[in-house]
Amino acid sequence: MSSRSFIGVDIQPGGLYLAALQRNRPYPKLVGLRFESLEGVLDVSSRQPNIRDARRFVEGLRRGIEALAGPEERIALSLPDRAGRIYLTEVDAPFKTHQEGVDILKWRLKSNLPAPPGQVNLDYQVLDKHDDGRQRCIVAAIAVPVLQQYEDLVNEAGRHAIQIDFHSLNLYNYYRPHLDLGGEFILVGLEHGLLSIQYVVGHSICYQRVSEFKADPQRIFREINRTLVEAYAAFPVMKRCAVLAHVDPEMEGDIDKLLSAAFEREVKCLDPGLKHFSGVGKTGGLQPVGSVIAALGAAERMM
Repeated sequence: MSSRSFIGVDIQPGGLYLAALQRNRPYPKLVGLRFESLEGVLDVSSRQPNIRDARRFVEGLRRGIEALAGPEERIALSLPDRAGRIYLTEVDAPFKTHQEGVDILKWRLKSNLPAPPGQVNLDYQVLDKHDDGRQRCIVAAIAVPVLQQYEDLVNEAGRHAIQIDFHSLNLYNYYRPHLDLGGEFILVGLEHGLLSIQYVVGHSICYQRVSEFKADPQRIFREINRTLVEAYAAFPVMKRCAVLAHVDPEMEGDIDKLLSAAFEREVKCLDPGLKHFSGVGKTGGLQPVGSVIAALGAAERMM
């Protein structure tokens, strides 16, 4: 009997990045990687459904999964960050139930939600609990019509999204278990026209911001500076910790020098190689593979 495949699908404006893994010791087996071009199919928004051509989306999803894993139905879906919102917030007392937490967080964040509270799907995870009862939470919110369209089209393709997360979180999911990142670091993502900055202490994200950028060095530099002014005001110790970067392999120029200048310290650009997996299956023309890292992170979470 063949092993079950765990499939991660990262949705980006240009298309679908897919990764399939299988359980194996000592390292997961990479079954294959694939890219399905869907140029013009997505219009990413946090307020209205994103898919402009449902037929092409369904066909691309079905074709990509069948090429990697045949009839496997369960997938982990990685959505564009701009399709929803991610928040880090603190509450004064523990929640009695998970639903109470959802209700309280919707009320606390109501002015910043992508839609009215009754039209938002919200989930959260408690990151830290303090002795006085305070809790720090990471919260993900997405408008119901946006999420519903993605789920409906995945179902139409004959699959089921049993895990749904955002792109920047799946970048972290990929790198965290594989690299010795230390107990405190900043993880920078520069790809698909988005800049993400995450400040991590231990295994907890303490700060996160995602913003758009233009592929121009000066604009990237200015956007990083704007983000750091806000971040350093809240977490001054960020000025001293290690900085690691995941950079779109197609970006041109001396990105490492640009990042080092912006952070005023050495920045290590991470190698998104496949040495963390046993075997290399079908790669669907994905060379280099840096663009599929979020799909791999999503697939690994299913395992």
